[in-house]
Amino acid sequence: MASATADSKLEQLFQIGGLEAVAEELQTRLQRVENVTVDIAIIGESGSGKSSLINALRGIDDDDIGAAATGEMEAITEPKKYEFPNNRQVSLWDLPGVGTPKFQAARYLERVKFDRYDFFIIVSASRFKENDLFLAKKILEKKKNFYYVRNKIDQDLGAAKRREKLLYNEGHTLEKLRNSCMEDLRKGGIESPQVFLVSSWEPDRFDFGKLQEMLLGDLLALKRRVVMLALPNTTSRVIERKKALMLDEIWKVAFISAAAAAVPIPGLSVISDIPMLVTKISSYRTDFGLDEASIRRLARKMQKEEKELRSAVKSMFGVEVTASLILKALAKNAGEKIVMSNVLKFVPFFGNVAAGGLSYIVTHSLLKAIVEEMAEDAKRVLVKSLEDSQ
Repeated sequence: MASATADSKLEQLFQIGGLEAVAEELQTRLQRVENVTVDIAIIGESGSGKSSLINALRGIDDDDIGAAATGEMEAITEPKKYEFPNNRQVSLWDLPGVGTPKFQAARYLERVKFDRYDFFIIVSASRFKENDLFLAKKILEKKKNFYYVRNKIDQDLGAAKRREKLLYNEGHTLEKLRNSCMEDLRKGGIESPQVFLVSSWEPDRFDFGKLQEMLLGDLLALKRRVVMLALPNTTSRVIERKKALMLDEIWKVAFISAAAAAVPIPGLSVISDIPMLVTKISSYRTDFGLDEASIRRLARKMQKEEKELRSAVKSMFGVEVTASLILKALAKNAGEKIVMSNVLKFVPFFGNVAAGGLSYIVTHSLLKAIVEEMAEDAKRVLVKSLEDSQ
């Protein structure tokens, strides 16, 4: 876990320029993260379920505004960009299939502007074909990563159940499908292929959660954070990872807020940048999927009542974020017993400024509590959305 205690540069800046210099450096670091963009290419033949997969990865329903159009069999002719609804830093690109008249294999990577993308997902609803293997090899040559996604697994299982009747076994069928995909890819010269069996209609089943986890693990550190916060809350593990990322950066937010000294709280030696905290806490609420738009999308997707999902949100800031609520919460925190030596645990050089130190620890304590409470809210909303939906 990153902290100021391990950052000698911040201590040096403090010695030279004081709190203002440290706050400016931390603000620059946060802005650098906020300016990162991630572009993931989705490739597959018409009918492979690319559009539904794009929508599922973005956590939206196929008939939501801004959803990728499904059920259209004609091939797309140009790469099409789809942003995540809660995070415009992350985009999925629907790319034309290899071998179409306008995108012949020989010039495919050039035509789709290959270098634009950070990652590739090759999608199929049947056996992986020659063009899939061609593309995989080209991606490897460029030293970029990709996954194979075998989509529409729910349809395969339904067909197997009708065919095998009493002999049907879901686990055995899934194993056969996975082994078949792996064998085809190995025969095509792809060593150690990553294959995910998914159903875009049932993202809480099969390998969908595993696909999210592996994608996060393979992206660079800065970009992994951006993708993590953009992902829909399909599992409690995703929510926990979001919480960990937020907790890892709140010391920076608390420091900047305290150093800004924008809004003194009457009667207390605590000062905080309240507008900044409103913006940051609101972003936590959105990243956890607790804002009105996110709840509405989830309710539509899972065919639930919005008020039913909202009833699972128990924390004050999970419901709304205002300057007045933040001021009250800071005042309450500051009024409670605070051991000033705790400041040294996070920012050793900050103890030289008593008021700033108190502001820091009060704000840090509040942000930590907010993130933890919102994470529990998100888990309750997830459970509520899945009730009787299997």
